[in-house]
Amino acid sequence: MFRGSPIRSSSLARTLIGVGVALAALTLLVLPAGAQPKSDKLQWSARLEGEDVRAGESGRVLVTVVPKEGWHVYAMNQPEGPVSTSFQLDGGPSVEPAGSPVEPEPQRKFDRGFKMEIGYHEGPTTFAVPFRVKPDASGSVRLVVRATAQACDATSCDIPTTEELTVDLKLAAGAARPERATPSQEAPPQPQGHVQPQPTTPQQGAAEDVDSTTRKIEEARGKGLLAYLWLSFVAGLLALLTPCVWPMIPVTVSFFSKKTEEGAQKNLKMALAYCLGIMGTFTALGLIVTLAFGAAGLQRFAASPWVNLALAALFVVLALNLFGVYEIVVPSWMLNKAQAGSQRSGIAGPIFMGLAFSITSFTCTVPFVGTILVAATKGNLWDPILGMLAFSLAFAIPFFLLALFPQYLASMPRSGTWLTAVKAYMGFLELAAALKFLQSAEIVVQLGWLTRPVFLAVWFAIFVIAGLYLLGWLRLPHGGEPKIGPARRLFGVANLGVAVYLLAAIEGAPLGGLSGFMPPERYPYRADSPKGASQQAGAIRWIENYEQGLALARQKRRALFINFTGYTCTNCRVMEGEVFPKPEVARRINEFIPVELFTDNGTPENNRNAELRERLTKASTNPTYVILAPDGKVLKVFQGLALSDAEFVRFLDEGKREADAWFARQKG
Repeated sequence: MFRGSPIRSSSLARTLIGVGVALAALTLLVLPAGAQPKSDKLQWSARLEGEDVRAGESGRVLVTVVPKEGWHVYAMNQPEGPVSTSFQLDGGPSVEPAGSPVEPEPQRKFDRGFKMEIGYHEGPTTFAVPFRVKPDASGSVRLVVRATAQACDATSCDIPTTEELTVDLKLAAGAARPERATPSQEAPPQPQGHVQPQPTTPQQGAAEDVDSTTRKIEEARGKGLLAYLWLSFVAGLLALLTPCVWPMIPVTVSFFSKKTEEGAQKNLKMALAYCLGIMGTFTALGLIVTLAFGAAGLQRFAASPWVNLALAALFVVLALNLFGVYEIVVPSWMLNKAQAGSQRSGIAGPIFMGLAFSITSFTCTVPFVGTILVAATKGNLWDPILGMLAFSLAFAIPFFLLALFPQYLASMPRSGTWLTAVKAYMGFLELAAALKFLQSAEIVVQLGWLTRPVFLAVWFAIFVIAGLYLLGWLRLPHGGEPKIGPARRLFGVANLGVAVYLLAAIEGAPLGGLSGFMPPERYPYRADSPKGASQQAGAIRWIENYEQGLALARQKRRALFINFTGYTCTNCRVMEGEVFPKPEVARRINEFIPVELFTDNGTPENNRNAELRERLTKASTNPTYVILAPDGKVLKVFQGLALSDAEFVRFLDEGKREADAWFARQKG
């Protein structure tokens, strides 16, 4: 109940309230069934939701309570203290309950008497009580619903009462329809006069006040175009530190190593085409997908199993080419379309490689890109185009140098033998990268095959074979082998050492940045997959449903820590595998209500999670971390990969201080 009691001592008040509630419940138990107390503060009614219910189908009884003006009833499933509104269904031998009753979103307020946040309903309120008719039922069935509630106003509470309501169900003829096998979990429509709760979304742009990425972008825009372009360029340089770009390093070197014989001028032209391909496709593809499918469309595109299967196939094809299994020849029809007989026909390949680079980098698009793409969905195209171009220019410069690297390697003494070994070894790295994209496709379609131990075992085999090749114990079909020098032998031994460490990683050895390429340690769809760090004492106890987490936060009076993640998100794996397990991080996260929400596989639940992320943070990227008050107010936001453990610990500490201040204001 609300503040209205003259009692000053909070402990005495809670004791008296608890005794009162216990006595009221005891009274309900000892009264005979025909002598249940009635309340003149509540009026009840019941009806069926729809009339066409057949044997073997489900349905719902809609129960409406109308409190007297100025009075309210408590919401369902309240913590110890208030008398929760509850329902019991009795349908005889033909009908059985089919899940928990459903209520509309209640209003919430901190109650000083109970010393907790409580939920309540004002005005006429309709609840839904689900049921299922047994397949052998027929004729008419009488449903009995017993509704228990307590009416309270600002200063006092009536005794809890139970009302018995009856509804007659006449079963319709016909076979059961599969779509009606389970009842709806949606809140029922509310009658006129029902008091809706206050919005729980952030007010007055809360996300902009706490998200440093958005704030920096707005500040740069305010200083002028050059400041905005410089910020975009620097963000691109920082993005090079993320694991998403690593698979393209061997691809770039190996692709251009095939072109060393075509002359310096031609190689320079192709390197420029490669960079223009990166900039053009990164900007155009990002904007087109975002405008067509919304701010989260880009990540759904990058998470598509078909896109990831195509990338895995591309990497395998390139690897086999580098091993000398065959020679890749561009089809004549493609050359004719590019420009028949022209020297510019060779530009098509580098531009295609730039497209592949853009798609792979979208798997962990950094916060800067996600924030400006949200602006594109609101009609502001000019700023996102310029920002994406400057960002992708910084992305492209190092790969321009990598594209030229094979040319300079070829000018060194005995370059032919060096280059042969380099190209073959790059093939092994491309096979390892192909497995990453294959795993991204596999996890989205929910096969549950490539768990982390399986993935590590395959990588172990790849690096063992690579080490044996470098030591000269394994030959490839690309021609004569060079003499094995000490440097190559040392590198071969190093690869065997990597393979041994991968075996140790199966047993829990840390992987560092390589975690970004691995499947999640808590592998979805496989209840029997090893949990590793999640089994240890002090591990984070994740809740995987937003509403459930919010309800628990209100009950326990804690703020939420929401981890917006993705199945194919590389930076998410790094954070979850290398940062979250640290004791100083896990302990701080467990001080909140930890909620983990996947956003990228296109299911209705994932789409709702993605919409929630955009509503709370005004951004569309993973990973995003939000500290949220129980009323839905955003307290703190962190986007992207933390550059250090200390940076993320600082974010958690600041969020905890914000949460403590929010709870203090609720008490005041």
